[in-house]
Amino acid sequence: MTGVVLAAGAGTRMGRPKLLLPLSGRPLLAWVVGLVERLPLDQRLLVLGAEAETIVQTMFPPHPAPLPRRGEGERGRWRILLNEGWSEGMGSSLRRAAEEAEGGMLVFLGDMPWVPEEAARAVIARAGDRPVATAYRGQRGFPVYLPLVLRPALRSLRGDQGARDFLGGCQLVPWPDDGVIRDVDRVEDLHHA
Repeated sequence: MTGVVLAAGAGTRMGRPKLLLPLSGRPLLAWVVGLVERLPLDQRLLVLGAEAETIVQTMFPPHPAPLPRRGEGERGRWRILLNEGWSEGMGSSLRRAAEEAEGGMLVFLGDMPWVPEEAARAVIARAGDRPVATAYRGQRGFPVYLPLVLRPALRSLRGDQGARDFLGGCQLVPWPDDGVIRDVDRVEDLHHA
């Protein structure tokens, strides 16, 4: 199974790049990266776009060599993927991850730092031939497990279309913590943490 963190957007609703903004003394993205590093996964992909080089330098210092191929390469336990079409939306990042992932994909969003580790492990425990996601009060959350059978459909994604259309029959894991649905869109979201 491959852990995928989608972190390519420019933070347009925030009005500025947000993934490196501080949250309890760490960059926002560091909380998600740390969670994924603690999970039993075969591969970890970080999909970047806007501010890719700055994010890599901040999240993975120091490194002896610059990233090859305009931001792509290995950094510790992570494979960094550059989504050159990041401005198209989330679908382009999912497509980019689907091109490189091994097995099913456990998908996280880089701006969701409050996803509990136990929730991610509950999704992993139910992973099989159909999608699995957490749900808070009936609202589907993250992470979302996308089985290998969906890979051809994910490779065809365009624009801001995410995997929503492929989640029919998704097994939902009820979760009591709203961290599975809460993201950071505005500065106030960081202050109300």
